[in-house]
This record gives sequence, C-alpha cells and structure tokens, in this order.
Amino acid sequence: MQNALERAQRIKAVLTDVDGILTDGKVNFFVAPDGKIEEIKSFHTQDGIAVMLCRSAGIICGIITGRRHPTTVERARNLGFKYMYQGFLTKIGPLEDILEKEGLQPEEVCYIGDDITDMPLLNEVGLAATVPNALDCVKDCAHYITKRVGGDGAFREIIDFILQAQGKLAPILEQVKASAWTQSKKPELEIVTSQEGLK
Repeated sequence: MQNALERAQRIKAVLTDVDGILTDGKVNFFVAPDGKIEEIKSFHTQDGIAVMLCRSAGIICGIITGRRHPTTVERARNLGFKYMYQGFLTKIGPLEDILEKEGLQPEEVCYIGDDITDMPLLNEVGLAATVPNALDCVKDCAHYITKRVGGDGAFREIIDFILQAQGKLAPILEQVKASAWTQSKKPELEIVTSQEGLK
C-alpha cells in the first residue's frame, strides 16, 4: 500500500474502463416497443461525485472503453469527463494521445481496468488500479485493488485514495461542510472512436 500511496501523489489524470469499473459489468437487454433491442447500463452516483472532486483538485478524467454506447457518452458528458475514447480494445493509442495532448508522463496517470484488454495500460501507468472481481491476471498488474466492486463506488474509492494521498480531499470536504464548495466548469467532452485513426 505504501508503494501505491507514493504513486498516487504524482497523479494528474485518471483514466478508466467502463464495464466492470463504472458498472458492475453486466449487460442488460430489453426489446423496445418498436422491436429494437436496447441496452441498459447502471452507474453509481458516488462515482459521479468523484469526477466533480477531481475537477476541484485539477485532475483530468477520461474514459477508454472497448465498447460504444450512447448511455456511456451521455454519462461522461453529464459528469464532466474530458476524454471519451470508445471502441478501443487496444488501449495504448488513446493513452499516448492523452499524454501528448496534456503534456503528461505515464507515471502521472492512473488507469482503472478489470479485464485482459486493460493489462497493457495497467503495466504502463504510474498507478494501476482494479476491483476485487477483476481477473486474477489483472490483479497481478495492479498497485491498488479496491474494497468496493465495480459499479458500486469502486471508482470513487480510488479517487478518494488519490486525493487523500495528495492532501486535497480534506480541504474540499471542509468546503462542503461549510456549503462553500464551488464547482469548476465542466470541460467540453472530446469523443474519439476507433475508426478515427488511432491504433
């Protein structure tokens, strides 16, 4: 844990997978009245507050996911994520793109994932995090494994850990207690899909 704490102190951007991290990993389908098959995703509200906390602390938030779904895009836009890379089973390209755009080094990034497609990023970044219901081979890549499972506030747990390590959480909580917490402006969500040229 000491190693993870030291790594967390350097983090300037948090990137995450969606299914299994921001959701419980289950995909629910239903047939709409017009006969089309629709998909439902459930997100945890505490994870939403985590993105607000990051904005207050000057930490960038982004999503890199292998799937494409309008619900995920809307959730990312509503919460104030800065980056949304969708349709990327190979995720190194999006990481390199964000590093270049933000002028960051890999050790300044936290990535959160739970499946084998996340392993290259987990091995590349400064703070690799996963959830207890991740595959064992993914856990072997992680510096931090949450107590909470994916879709049940695991993202929030990681954000709180990072902000505590940087000494930024307590001042924000004091602002909240005093009803003086002001929100930073949401960034314009940049959406990139795999068909747009990144590898």
